[in-house]
Amino acid sequence: MHLGVETDFRPARKAHPGILVRDLDDWARRLGEAGYPVAFDDDFPGMRRFYSEDPHGNRLEFLEPLP
Repeated sequence: MHLGVETDFRPARKAHPGILVRDLDDWARRLGEAGYPVAFDDDFPGMRRFYSEDPHGNRLEFLEPLP
């Protein structure tokens, strides 16, 4: 994934990458400990997910399939 920042950059409100991970709770813990927001969302059947953001305010979605 390549990310860049422009001088007059404004983060998108809805557009974001979805990142498929293993051990979603560990990702959430580590991001939270590093000071990033973690907001779980249970509205995706078959998946667990949460949203966070990068240091520039870009929305990031982390997902893990339910067993």
